[in-house]
Amino acid sequence: MNSANPETEDFAISLPITTEIRQIAAQFADRQPTPVKAEQVRLKTIAVSVTNNYLNKQDVATDLASSDSWNPVMQVCENVADLELTEIGKLECRPIVSSDTTCQIPLEVWDLRIGYVVVRIEEDLKSAAILGFTPQVTTEELAIADLEPPEALIDRIHQFSESVIETSLTNLGQWFNDVIETGWQSLDNLLNSDRLTPAYGFRSIDSLGSSNSEQPDNSIIRAKLINLGVQLSDRQVILLVKLEPEANNNIGVTLQVLPQVNEIHLPENLELKVLETSSQEVFMETRSRSRDNYVQLQFSGQPGETFQVVISLAGVEFTEQFRL
Repeated sequence: MNSANPETEDFAISLPITTEIRQIAAQFADRQPTPVKAEQVRLKTIAVSVTNNYLNKQDVATDLASSDSWNPVMQVCENVADLELTEIGKLECRPIVSSDTTCQIPLEVWDLRIGYVVVRIEEDLKSAAILGFTPQVTTEELAIADLEPPEALIDRIHQFSESVIETSLTNLGQWFNDVIETGWQSLDNLLNSDRLTPAYGFRSIDSLGSSNSEQPDNSIIRAKLINLGVQLSDRQVILLVKLEPEANNNIGVTLQVLPQVNEIHLPENLELKVLETSSQEVFMETRSRSRDNYVQLQFSGQPGETFQVVISLAGVEFTEQFRL
């Protein structure tokens, strides 16, 4: 007997569980250390696979191999059921059985997801239904009756696909002439406010300096708030750029990324990269670890040289071009 909400049933999308899906799910389950974990992995694998097939029919590009749910180590260590959507991010696909009226969403998957789909799996493992979608969760127990129709997922994916993160050119060489592009602020203007926690202001000023700390008069520091987009719930980080004249007409560049206002740590696995503009090859890069409160890169260049800075997290990228 099915106890799902009648309205949910009206928009549920029924899909077959193919023999191939059952075989893959059985293989993954056989690797698990306990029967309980094996059944959990079996159902999650089916939920991810069914969702993957559905999205592929909707011309949505996916990458199962890059999904944590397809990683043998992650299957054992984490309770994840993610599906990587190419150039978009991770979609969490949580399974339920026919008698369930709620879906468990573990805390470990509350972050870095573009949304959550709930997939009901029939007892005979021959059919499933995508019951609905929600863009975010705030509780570990999600009521099936609160889901949006599956079409809301497709709309959200299209929204992500059509959004283009602007790539602009910032002329750093003109900063020495006090010509500063819109969006860049002095470090003091950004940090000197009651909105910031003491820890935030302290580490920022110590790491790059401010007008109130000792530094060469001819160095320049500017900061910019970077919005990584709706894919990550409009998460912001701060990009700091410090310029300092060096010998032989070189310009020293320090790049630093810090958490958004009133957050102490960066999200784990945020990447900061510098690319050669002409070749698009990575010149240098760094990645945040758990509990890092900033990442930093330093290099030197000649006036007129160009480079790109890329900040990326969970498949979302911000890119800005610079000219020295």
